[in-house]
Amino acid sequence: MEVSINYHQALEESLRKELVWLIEEFKILFKSKIEIEPKNDKKLANEILDFILENTLVYDNIVLYNLFTETMENIEKKYPNLF
Repeated sequence: MEVSINYHQALEESLRKELVWLIEEFKILFKSKIEIEPKNDKKLANEILDFILENTLVYDNIVLYNLFTETMENIEKKYPNLF
């Protein structure tokens, strides 16, 4: 029996789903807030990003790395008060 799967495509799809979740999580947690609580919100935002950075596998795939980096930069631009 032979299983045919494009491993890199599966990784990319998984990463895209994870990044969509990350963007939505930031919207839910921080976009609707009128005022950012500097200490608590910054800590939470950094904990979320640290977790994603530690648990996201991009291996040596430059496409995945660029997608990941671009998403992180966009989040930091949207929520500059958190970083």
